Amino acid sequence: MAGLIRAQSSTPLKVTPSSLSFAYTLGDAKLPAAQTLSVSGPAGGTATVTASGGLWLTVTPASGALPVSAKVSVNPTTLVAGVHSGTVTVAVAGLDPVVVAVSLVIKSPPSTLAASPNPVAVTYVRGDANPSPVTLSLTSSGGLLAYSVAVAGAAWLAAAPKSGAIFPAFPSTVTLTVNPAGLAPGAYKGTVTVSAPQAANKSVTVTVNLTVNPGIPTLASLWPSRITQGAGPVTISLSGGNYFTGTVVKAGTTALTASYLGPNAMTAVLPANLLAAPGDLSITAENPGAGGGTSQARTFSVLSSSPSIGAVVNAASYLAGPVAPGTMVTLFGTALGPDALATFSPPSGGGTIATTLAGARVLFGSTPAPVIYASASQTAAMVPYGVAGQTSVAVKAEYNGVQSPAVTVNLAQSSPAVFTASGNGTGQAVAFNYDEATGAFSLNSESNAAPKGGIVVLYATGEGVTSPASADGQIATQASPAPIPTATVHIGGADSEVLYAGAVPGLVTGIIQVNVRVPQTPPAGKAVPVLLFINGVQSQAGVTIATR
Repeated sequence: MAGLIRAQSSTPLKVTPSSLSFAYTLGDAKLPAAQTLSVSGPAGGTATVTASGGLWLTVTPASGALPVSAKVSVNPTTLVAGVHSGTVTVAVAGLDPVVVAVSLVIKSPPSTLAASPNPVAVTYVRGDANPSPVTLSLTSSGGLLAYSVAVAGAAWLAAAPKSGAIFPAFPSTVTLTVNPAGLAPGAYKGTVTVSAPQAANKSVTVTVNLTVNPGIPTLASLWPSRITQGAGPVTISLSGGNYFTGTVVKAGTTALTASYLGPNAMTAVLPANLLAAPGDLSITAENPGAGGGTSQARTFSVLSSSPSIGAVVNAASYLAGPVAPGTMVTLFGTALGPDALATFSPPSGGGTIATTLAGARVLFGSTPAPVIYASASQTAAMVPYGVAGQTSVAVKAEYNGVQSPAVTVNLAQSSPAVFTASGNGTGQAVAFNYDEATGAFSLNSESNAAPKGGIVVLYATGEGVTSPASADGQIATQASPAPIPTATVHIGGADSEVLYAGAVPGLVTGIIQVNVRVPQTPPAGKAVPVLLFINGVQSQAGVTIATR
């Protein structure tokens, strides 16, 4: 007998939704929520629901009378990142099965950005070289991260590079450079922010703490470095380095009132009580606090108010040998005259230079000398002609009626010395080239050398007694009627013709002018030696003129 043929139902099998998608990030504690499949079809039909693609995919119930609500669940535990696929098949007898695609997308967690060291500590001592750069290490806990760097709150802080990429397991480095020049001692803070938008933590801020220690100051010089006792408060200038507003200036253990001018200069006030008695004060600069210290000491001298002669020298040679009558001499010492230099006033009506200048006098024996200029540390005078015939004389300095102890100076018939441009007795002479054709004078120098056979004019002192006799401090009004007969000159070792040796009109007697013709034999050069002889006594060595 033929079998029973069942007619196919006209009600279709319907499953919604037609696909399922799950998402999961590795490391999340919470699994993706289950999703529902709604199954409908012929009344009275039974649906069978099965999952395939892996044990990570489950469906329940496995079967049931239509309509059915099936819950589809995923368990991504131990699965790797990526896309995992499966299916849920719904079957009803007599109908075509429906296959629902299931996808599970598993993502790696966002990378975490890290920077070390953090915080960064830098210490700097003023005056030292800049601190060494600091290397900041940037790491990613997972995937590649692009980053950028920004510095805030510190002009002394720089970072490089400004951007880059961090590859997994390969740290990137950012170099931090600290330039603390000009910063006062103290604590400073800056920040370096590293931003990575794809990172879980988006950015990391690194704190950079800079400690600037004062260091040890230097003290190179003082001005002034001495003063006569009894002065009122005196302001001194300190030159050195590594000063700041907190630098303390001391005289011994006494802190002085000080003013900061800049990193290399300060002023301080010495009070009157420290200047009341003669002696030396030890001046120091001190930077207090950690990393500070005290400079080397410099001496400030409080001089006795009584004059004291340290040396008597020829004013042209600066040598302390014997002096002759009429020689210009320079006295070095303390309290010789006023603090500010005073110079003589030209006498009028044929008078002579005064023997007292701004309260200062110089006595050779009991005879006061004409004073050319006077100051506390240096005074110039003309040796009186009246000392002629003696072998030595006692010299005293007097200021405001107070006399110094005497020093003994040897005397000679002549003690010639040539004035030099350096003012210290050696080097280029104060000499003029004389043009016989035009009568013009020009200063002798390396760039204006005297020709061989030309005339050179020299200036000297120390000739001794003149003939006719000169008065102390007399200003010469004309050339000497009887030029010095014993004056001779050597230029470059060769005898030279002396055309005139005697008084200089307009200058004090005791200063002489020597006109000499340059010989043809000495070599040309920028520094040809010149020697003056009077009465067989030679002037100082080391004096030169330029010849060509």
